[in-house]
Amino acid sequence: MFSGTHVCQILIEHGRCTGVRTENGTIFAAQHVIVAAGAFSSLLEGMVRPLATRPIRGQMVALESAQPIRHVIRCQRGYIVPRDSAVPQRLVTGSTLEDAGFAKQVTAGGIEKILSTAQELLPKLANAEVVELWCGLRPDTPDHLPLLGPAGVDGLTIATGHYRNGILLTPITAKLVREWIADKQVSMDWEIFNPVRFPSG
Repeated sequence: MFSGTHVCQILIEHGRCTGVRTENGTIFAAQHVIVAAGAFSSLLEGMVRPLATRPIRGQMVALESAQPIRHVIRCQRGYIVPRDSAVPQRLVTGSTLEDAGFAKQVTAGGIEKILSTAQELLPKLANAEVVELWCGLRPDTPDHLPLLGPAGVDGLTIATGHYRNGILLTPITAKLVREWIADKQVSMDWEIFNPVRFPSG
């Protein structure tokens, strides 16, 4: 594990992936490379075909409410998720879907939309305390489906583009990646997720 080390290039020699190069020039050799760089996957150099991913910003708000709720509350425009049963209770509300490139910042307009929806769903949240604001970048694809599987080069497997469902799809993604690398075949039809299904990145 090399925390904070940014990979910038996939290394391919004679039709096989041989490792990666970091931003400081260090080369890590590997028999198998798995690209799981989320919204940043399309920035990797050296790919035979650029990955068709783009970042979609999602802003979030954490609240503390003196009046706990027991269940997730949601509508088409947002949701409220209880994180504990304490009083005051921490509630996570969100989220925006913004095509803002790699601008990872919280905005007044995004937070206003989230809070407006949260209060519409649960009016008593008008008195809740705002305790945290943050945002992330989701890896989207043209059809909103993940890019999963071999990338047309021996030793290179792709696992990215999960859009809004990264946490939900973690177990099946890990299972499929293990099968591709260890078993050389998978237990389900994966062609709909083929990482090279788009003409170009």
